Amino acid sequence: MNEKIYIYGVNAISEVLNNRSDQLIEVLLDNNASNNRILKLIDIIQKNSINLRRISTQEIEQITGTSKNQGIAAAIKRPAILDSKSALNFIKTIQNPLILILDGLQDPRNVGACMRTANASGVDLIVFPRSRKITMTPIVSKVSSGASALIQIAEIPNLVRFLKELKKIGLWICGTSEIAEKKYWEIDYNLPLAIILGSEGKGMRPLTVKHCDYLVSIPMIGEVKSLNVSVVAGVVLYEVLRQRSS
Repeated sequence: MNEKIYIYGVNAISEVLNNRSDQLIEVLLDNNASNNRILKLIDIIQKNSINLRRISTQEIEQITGTSKNQGIAAAIKRPAILDSKSALNFIKTIQNPLILILDGLQDPRNVGACMRTANASGVDLIVFPRSRKITMTPIVSKVSSGASALIQIAEIPNLVRFLKELKKIGLWICGTSEIAEKKYWEIDYNLPLAIILGSEGKGMRPLTVKHCDYLVSIPMIGEVKSLNVSVVAGVVLYEVLRQRSS
């Protein structure tokens, strides 16, 4: 089962076109848009027999929610968001799964950046608590450079219960915390794993922390004492990829 979402921008649409062109329903083009990048993209779209529709500047701004849409948007179908049971069944089909849990992120740009990094580093599933719901807006899709259409997502009603179920099927839970004693490279990530990133500013909720098997931190030696959550995602996920690739 699929759902329809909108993405915008040349890079995001190119990413889906190059990797999952079958997911493109139609491309929407601003009547006033005309530059070399868009013309090249239009040529590829037409060669792939994808429906192309020209609309007004006002219409494309209404669809994307921004005037900074580069004059192009697309309706795409993406896998339907999984519930808890479906997510657990999906995880069981994966050998050595890697799950990313975003516990309370609010900024859609951070969500999009985390999705992009997750897709690039081999994450199998991204999990959102339903109480901290982030809608798959065009902004999320834009920042993720199309990754929101490429990666499987789950939305679960009770994170603590879900963490308990993950442990039952053999996953280890690793949380990120500024005050953790273990450094992020000191953990063995070559095992079935869920990594949790907390919200901007507050981090993980106390009850979430309680159910982690490990807590890891990223050392900082300058005056700045915290990193953007999407940067944390990149650092930790690429350490996972490094270990699993060696």
